[in-house]
Amino acid sequence: MNLSANYSLSFSYLYQLPLIRSEPYQPECLTSFVTRLAEAHCVSVSQLISKTITPQLEKIFLKNASGRDLKSLFNRSRALNAHGIMAEDFIQALERLTLHGNLSFLTLSTWKNVFIFKGLLRDTKAWCPLCYQKWLISKQEIYEPLLWTISEVEICHIHQTPLQKYCPHCFREIPWLTWHIRLGYCSNCGFWLGNSSYQQHNTTSLLNSSSWDLWIAETVGELLAFTPNLSSLPTQTHVKQAIFKAINQVTEGNIAAFSTLLNTPKNTVWGWYNGKNFPSLQALLQISYLLKISLKDFLTQELDFFNFIPSSNSLFLVSKNKQRSSCCVFDENQVEIALSNALAQPINLVPSIQQIASNLGLNRRLITRHFPDLCKALVTKRRQYQHIRHLQTIDRCCEEVQEATRILYQRGEYPTEQSVALLLSKPSYLRYKQVRKAFQQARHALGLMSQA
Repeated sequence: MNLSANYSLSFSYLYQLPLIRSEPYQPECLTSFVTRLAEAHCVSVSQLISKTITPQLEKIFLKNASGRDLKSLFNRSRALNAHGIMAEDFIQALERLTLHGNLSFLTLSTWKNVFIFKGLLRDTKAWCPLCYQKWLISKQEIYEPLLWTISEVEICHIHQTPLQKYCPHCFREIPWLTWHIRLGYCSNCGFWLGNSSYQQHNTTSLLNSSSWDLWIAETVGELLAFTPNLSSLPTQTHVKQAIFKAINQVTEGNIAAFSTLLNTPKNTVWGWYNGKNFPSLQALLQISYLLKISLKDFLTQELDFFNFIPSSNSLFLVSKNKQRSSCCVFDENQVEIALSNALAQPINLVPSIQQIASNLGLNRRLITRHFPDLCKALVTKRRQYQHIRHLQTIDRCCEEVQEATRILYQRGEYPTEQSVALLLSKPSYLRYKQVRKAFQQARHALGLMSQA
């Protein structure tokens, strides 16, 4: 299929794929929709974005429309699920191409005046292997819910199991978008991420999951599912009024007492009370949890807190999530096997100790203390690979410098460092002696004066 930017307004240029909501409180996210759209047209995500979506964008996010320049976009792809300029621009472009009128609900754009962007979304994917496996078995379409993108959400509220953050096969994190990506599969090693036995292996993690974590998943999911039903965009004014009313009615205007209930600095709460600054999603969740109401009700309805009666058991429920979680059972044999298996991986697939610790639900320092030799060997092997990658990158940059010098010369332009750097994938590598030497040799081969 030849994807072009030209299309008629009388029909959808791209398929108008139905939006997925296979489970309660689990609408799809925008990066998932883009991936499905590419698959439906039998093209890669990079081709879809560079050839079709990019020409429709109002803002300039890329140097040009080539797939090579998509790396910077893929590194920031979480922003497509948020509420900034990138998300809004992509929504408008995709709505023109698909004639969908409600793609904003695949992002947090509706809540742009309420949610602070910092810390709102996780950088890389998180998923529930049981959801993936269930959808595969029931022949439902695989997708990624918007709920999984929220950094505060750590648990699947349907299966009540922790979300997975590292591929169990290559132990690496997975970006939201890459050049070639397939939903439900690791974009690094290609393995399937679903697992029907995941719950059995995560019994300890499940026991350590607090009611706070489960409540977060449920209340945030409820808010996202309710978003299309809003009659108007939420504002910070409503949030300020709700906090003002809560402090006045719960602690009779005593900001210090309210900050104690939240285990939050008094100056921070004072800023919320006076509208000088605005609470993060985590803070909004803490306030809602303390008041025993849903996040949806706190952000959208007129509230009455007169019936709120703080008790000795409920006052510090919110602060418990900041305390150290109860210790997991440390199985030395399991940890040793995991470390040995990781060490046996090819040099380019060796995971970090932190990744192994996260998969096992343990503290990295605990593993290092019990198995110093294995950990040291892992670190050494990873450093060897990083050194190899560094040398390969330098060699590639030397080739790019020579090619860029020739291109500029053929255009009739004098190849200066600045002009050559603009054509490199890693301009900063011009500081290395090998790359600078290649630059001087390229100019000398063209009969140009070398510069120091």
